Amino acid sequence: MGRLTIGVIIPAYNEAPTVGQVVEVARRVRLVDELVVVDDGSEDGTAEVAAAHGARVVAAEHRGKGETLLAGARAIDADILVLLDADLTGLRPEHVDRLARAVAEEDAVMALGLFDRGPWLNWVFLRLLPRLTGERALRRELLLSLEPADVRGYRIEAALNSCVAERRGVVRAFVLDGMFHRTKEEKESFALVGFARKMAMLSVAGWEYVAYRLRRLG
Repeated sequence: MGRLTIGVIIPAYNEAPTVGQVVEVARRVRLVDELVVVDDGSEDGTAEVAAAHGARVVAAEHRGKGETLLAGARAIDADILVLLDADLTGLRPEHVDRLARAVAEEDAVMALGLFDRGPWLNWVFLRLLPRLTGERALRRELLLSLEPADVRGYRIEAALNSCVAERRGVVRAFVLDGMFHRTKEEKESFALVGFARKMAMLSVAGWEYVAYRLRRLG
C-alpha cells in the first residue's frame, strides 16, 4: 500500500484579500497532492484570485461553510483532508504539514490547529473552551459521514468534534504559532455588524453540540 494522499480544501466567500496567500502557502507543502478552493458564490473576485495563485477552483452556490466543505471533499480523491480558512494571516507551510502528519503518520483521527492569541489566551482556548477552528485535518470519509443537518452553515465544526468524541477518536490540538485571521469586524464596513455576525456564528456552533446529541438520542 502506498502512502496516504493529502488534499487541501479552502472554502471561500468574499476573501479576495487573503485567499491568494493561503493558496500559495498550501501549494508549497510537499505532502499535498491536491488543492481546491471552493468559491461559495463570492462577489469580490475571490475565485479569480485563487485561480491566479494556482488553485483549482470549484464554484458553488452560496449555501454556507459546511456545504462548501462537502463540495470540496467530493471534488477531490485524497485520503486525508486538510481544511484551511481563506482569511488566514501568518499561515506557514509547516503549519499545514503538522496538521497533515498528525493524521497521516500519527494516531490522530483529527488534528486541530488553533489561532495564536498569545500565551494566556492560547492556554484558555486549548484547555477550557470548545475548539471551534476551521484549521483541521481528518480522514475524508469522516467528513462525508456527517448527516445533512450537521453540515448546514457553521454547524460543521461542532458536528465534527461531536462525531469524533462519539467514536472515542484521538484528537490532537495545538496552536499554530504566528497564525491568525481577518476578523469579521475587519471585514465589515461597520465593526458592530461584524461582531453581530461573529456572535451569530458562535451561537449556531454552540447549539449544534446540543442538537447533535438530540438527533442521536431520537
